[in-house]
Amino acid sequence: MNAEGITAAHRARRAIVYIRQSTERQVLENTESQRRQRGLVERAIELGWSRDQVVQIDEDLGRSGAGTQDRSGFRQMVAETALGGVGIIMALEVSRVSRSNHDWYHLLDICAVTCTLIADAEGLYDPRAHNDRLLLGLKATMSETELHTLKQRLVEAVRSKAARGEFRCRLSAGFEWDPAGRIVKSPDEQVMSAIARVFERFDQLGTVHRVHCSLVDDGCRVPLLAGRGSTLKWVVPTYACLLRMLRNPLYAGAYVFGRRQVEQVLDDTQRPMKRIREQKEPSRWHALIRGHHEGYISWDRFEENQHRL
Repeated sequence: MNAEGITAAHRARRAIVYIRQSTERQVLENTESQRRQRGLVERAIELGWSRDQVVQIDEDLGRSGAGTQDRSGFRQMVAETALGGVGIIMALEVSRVSRSNHDWYHLLDICAVTCTLIADAEGLYDPRAHNDRLLLGLKATMSETELHTLKQRLVEAVRSKAARGEFRCRLSAGFEWDPAGRIVKSPDEQVMSAIARVFERFDQLGTVHRVHCSLVDDGCRVPLLAGRGSTLKWVVPTYACLLRMLRNPLYAGAYVFGRRQVEQVLDDTQRPMKRIREQKEPSRWHALIRGHHEGYISWDRFEENQHRL
């Protein structure tokens, strides 16, 4: 790292060492990376900053660098740099700071205005210099591309496994995965009876509203999985709860993946955000395997129910 570009004005301000790892598992298992990142504190001292001038920002450990929404440490670093109190930002590599070109170039613009240097394990850069900015931009592009490639590989692997009905997605109440990786009905007879009752009442009464009123009047409860876990809870059925159950092809013995898909939209500030949208057309699902497991109703009966709904 060439220290010739560091001036007394830079050393009069703070040095920030930004520390980040993408997942909690990396934080727990990949301790060498974190040790190397924290070692930059000593490097800053060698470059002329006193120890009390060096600030470690590690609030973003276990958080992805793809955005800033969940990265309070990154936002703090940007704010302090914009106020002109930072002389240098140090990170092990560009991907530790950000994997989003939007956020990275915003930081570069602030550093250029406030005369803040950027350093990684390979060199020292001045965002005001054209060549340095070009190199930092290339590094950021490669980092963002790497993240996209990793995500795409993961997505394709999941879809490939789902196409065979082998991807262990979260199941609805009344089903579970057995040790052999097959979907089977819950062994709890009370759970099976409560679910079967919903479909029987719909056959008898014909509308979700009537089924809802009937079950509530009889004091019946239905099983639901609490949150993202597998804890079963018994609740008074709501109209929405019954509608989701009647529309769920899993209860007709079909393995389905991709009914709910993530799409990008713009929020009120015109920034990209993600939301989950339910795809109602089976042709848009990533996987649909009929007769995959034993269901509570047949597929023909499921299609009849959808027509009635």
